[in-house]
Amino acid sequence: MNVNAHDLSYALRIFKHMKYLGVVPDLASYNILLKACCRAGRVDLAKNIYEEARHIAMMGKLKLDVITYSTIIKVFADAKMWQMALKIKEDMLSAGVIPNVVTWSSLISACANAGLVEEATQIFKEMLLASCEPNSQCCNSLLHACVEACQYDRAFRIFQSWRRSDFQSSCHTINYNSKGQVSQGTENSSESGNMVSFTPTIATFNILMKACGTDYYRAKSLMDEIKIAGLSPNNITWSIFIDICGSTGNVGGSVQALEAMRNNGLKPDVVAYTTAIKACVRNKSLKLAFSLFEEMKRYRVKPNLVTYKTILRARRRYGSVHEVQQCLAIYQDMRKEGYSPNDNFLKELIEEWCEGVITDKSLEKGIVGQSHSHDYIDRDTRQSVLLEKVAAHLERDISQSLAVDLRGLTKVEARIVVLAVLRMIKENYTKGDPLEDDVVIILGAMNELTGVVNHKCEVQDAVLKLLRNELGLYVVGPRLSLNRNDAENPLEREISCRNLEKIGISIDVEWSPRRPAVLRRLSVTRKSLYHWLQRRVGVIRR
Repeated sequence: MNVNAHDLSYALRIFKHMKYLGVVPDLASYNILLKACCRAGRVDLAKNIYEEARHIAMMGKLKLDVITYSTIIKVFADAKMWQMALKIKEDMLSAGVIPNVVTWSSLISACANAGLVEEATQIFKEMLLASCEPNSQCCNSLLHACVEACQYDRAFRIFQSWRRSDFQSSCHTINYNSKGQVSQGTENSSESGNMVSFTPTIATFNILMKACGTDYYRAKSLMDEIKIAGLSPNNITWSIFIDICGSTGNVGGSVQALEAMRNNGLKPDVVAYTTAIKACVRNKSLKLAFSLFEEMKRYRVKPNLVTYKTILRARRRYGSVHEVQQCLAIYQDMRKEGYSPNDNFLKELIEEWCEGVITDKSLEKGIVGQSHSHDYIDRDTRQSVLLEKVAAHLERDISQSLAVDLRGLTKVEARIVVLAVLRMIKENYTKGDPLEDDVVIILGAMNELTGVVNHKCEVQDAVLKLLRNELGLYVVGPRLSLNRNDAENPLEREISCRNLEKIGISIDVEWSPRRPAVLRRLSVTRKSLYHWLQRRVGVIRR
């Protein structure tokens, strides 16, 4: 059980099997189970195991020791259940078990995690009066309590008082009676109740770095003090320092700290990079933020969910097709890594960017707002499909024949994809890229040629209205294309073509030995696009 304490379910199976074989669990068995629960963060199960062990102890068949009580206290401390932790302390004293340094440390941590400075300080005093010398973890926990309560100056005062004092000369001994009551002792008027001397660790300085808040100069002084103390800043230290630089608007300092971290022999981890990217985003240094994101990938530092969310929310508005392509690439990478991006947020930005093709006022309520009122079925899935469609079209080379595939999209989604492609064409045209051919828009497939008239044409009508009425483009179609692989015989081909011509739809025919499948499509002529580009150059929002 002890060897497999990291696997709670396995340890429980062994425990049950042991009882099934008639082996009576002893104190070590319960202590190991509590340790497994602590590692797994299972507060409910730990509480049940403790109650069972305590019931057996009350029957006189077991005697709980300091390890039992300390472990269950740590379980509650990690869960920020400080009241339950203090209750266990009362049970412990009532049973005549004297707390050790691990017990006191867990009790201080329970209060510290909840930001209860006064309660943590009181427990620290009791520990000193009980003649239990605190270790660095106890001291760090008290400093952590001050930081959690945003009492930064108090944390520094306590730290300085400990460094100037002598623990041995000011510690007073007390005893606990059978009821767990503490005898009175002499208390010191210092912040911590008694003066303590200790050797600070890097964890101590990391807590104090957090206590610097946004004070860059205090943080810089602490970095120097760490080196004087013979310690080396670790990844946590540098990450906190990078964050402090960013919070004061010192983006250059954040990037320099990241480089200094590497120069000091430490490989920046995902937390350090994400903190630096956050600093850039906070101070609107977006190019630098995306540059750091690319750098971390070059160094094979895998982004986490916070990294992706930070970089995707960097832009509140897109100005160029490159920026859209950049964010969509990150979006796709995020999905490949198994994270769930905020499709709705990115979709709204793409909509605003696309509508910029028509008018600069599109960022106001109106056209964009119409898409928000659309009632999607399986909204998250549809947004993902839409963004994938936009990404696929924007990755194409417009110098080649461009076909815009709208199959499977709603009329609102089709509008966004068409506008995204037109905006890409426009921006590339302003850079000198030529327009070589017509733009073909594929609306969807038809299973039967005779079903053209009765087919729902919502997407078709929406696209035609956009292209003709709003953009003033000349559109040929709707045209129907018979795939070469889908015609059955010459007679059927001729009849199909005549029927389509009667209802005023032109058709391109390609022959095949199989049954015809028809694709409805529109064509925006190159000449029309050219005149439109001439009229609209310079209107794109930068």
